[in-house]
Amino acid sequence: MFTILSFIVVIGIIVFVHELGHFLAAKLSGVRSEEFSIGFGPIMISYKYGETDYQIRWIPLGGFVKMTGMLDESFDEDFDPNDPRGFIAQSFIKRAFIITAGVIMNGLLAFVIYTIIVFNEGVVASVDSTISMVAPDSPAEGAGLIPGDVLKSVDGVDAEWSELTKVISAHPSDLLEITWLRNDSLYKSMITPLAKPSINFETGERDTIGQIGIGGTKVMMDVSFVKAIGYGVSQVGGIINLNVISLNWLLTGKAKVKELSGPLGIAKMSGESAKSGLVSFLSFIAYISVSIGFLNILPIPMLDGGHLAFMIIEAVIRRPIPEKLKVNLMKVGMAALLLLILVVSYHDIIRIFTPSK
Repeated sequence: MFTILSFIVVIGIIVFVHELGHFLAAKLSGVRSEEFSIGFGPIMISYKYGETDYQIRWIPLGGFVKMTGMLDESFDEDFDPNDPRGFIAQSFIKRAFIITAGVIMNGLLAFVIYTIIVFNEGVVASVDSTISMVAPDSPAEGAGLIPGDVLKSVDGVDAEWSELTKVISAHPSDLLEITWLRNDSLYKSMITPLAKPSINFETGERDTIGQIGIGGTKVMMDVSFVKAIGYGVSQVGGIINLNVISLNWLLTGKAKVKELSGPLGIAKMSGESAKSGLVSFLSFIAYISVSIGFLNILPIPMLDGGHLAFMIIEAVIRRPIPEKLKVNLMKVGMAALLLLILVVSYHDIIRIFTPSK
């Protein structure tokens, strides 16, 4: 239940902010918003205020803002193209602003979260060798390490935390000797780091590193609000870069669809991040917000990027795309997205219910 509630909070915040972007942009552009809905499916709660019907629906996997004169998920083609408050009657700039506003808000949400976290928590100045965390069922736990131990050497290398973790990372699945200090007594054990996939952000290439399931003690350094803003921008940029790399891998076959996380995977991670504390939970919301925003801006019919692609094509060819063709493309896009959700959800189930080795 905790995991489900955490997932609803995560998706609810992200969807609300995204749809609020569309809604506010429509208001600023003079476009009538008939419905503002969080969720899909049957209506749970509905409240009419002004010209907009505000709704919460039973399926918390998205949302929408229904605007007059816009072909959307309802596939309703019955609207007056000459309505001055209709979406289709607006200039290209206004329509592009409305379409991209949701994605922009997703990025702003993440930026604000990261900026606040960095300003309040500071940044990591260094990490010392005192172990602050030992993951359950990890090689480190099996070797007898506990929080408070001080890691002294790995594979004969006696150095500081950064060097020791480099040795561990460089030896996935290799048997290593580790020593640590506990209450002035020196302990020794053999350990085999787990082989974990990793990403080289400089080259965009896959790698495999060793991990034993420990965390060092972070030494934090306060930063000014201006520098915190810079860190916030950097974090959002890093997530966008990671999504670009992941998309490239999918398109080139370096990564498989089964490696993606769907709603079930996100729900599981939502619960885990919530249990880890407020900072971890907020960071997870920021990460998912940027990732969902990135997905939304891809030129796939049914997504914001699909609507934007239609608009750009119409601007280039100087005539509207036939509504029937748009509807058919959107239906294909919807079917493809539903199929993708089913496939990644299947693999989520396999990962969740298959014991890790």
